[in-house]
Amino acid sequence: MSGLLVRLSNALTRIRRKRVRPENLLLLLPSCLQNSDCDAKLVTDVHNCKRCGNCTIKNLVELADRYGIRIAVASGGRLALQHVKSEDVHAVVAVACELELKQGMLKSFPKAVLGIANIRPHGPCVDTDVDLSRVEDAVRRFLGLKDAKPNEAKS
Repeated sequence: MSGLLVRLSNALTRIRRKRVRPENLLLLLPSCLQNSDCDAKLVTDVHNCKRCGNCTIKNLVELADRYGIRIAVASGGRLALQHVKSEDVHAVVAVACELELKQGMLKSFPKAVLGIANIRPHGPCVDTDVDLSRVEDAVRRFLGLKDAKPNEAKS
């Protein structure tokens, strides 16, 4: 049921065709994307990432930098909601498990949120992953760059 609600919410967000400026778009990530052996404090500041390539955080930070969007890592729903409720955030691309996405999307309403379920090859809440192409597609959709080239995002 959680997956269905996330898909429905995503469909409604796409229909609304909300477009935002890069500085008003938040890419919100769960801390479980970070490699469990890493000691970098990403919840404090995702730019503490050492960019070693042992997890997908490196690619997500590079994606956020390329498009000039905000990026944050949250260790739980309360911290995630705090990031989303910021007045400067007008739309969110959120990565999490289906249950966290469902709860977060409901609590974030009426802000536009596109949710992307993480991939859990090692079980829940540890060393998860995400389809980077889906994240980039969601970012480009909010920026109104669906058919534009990635390097045109900042112009």
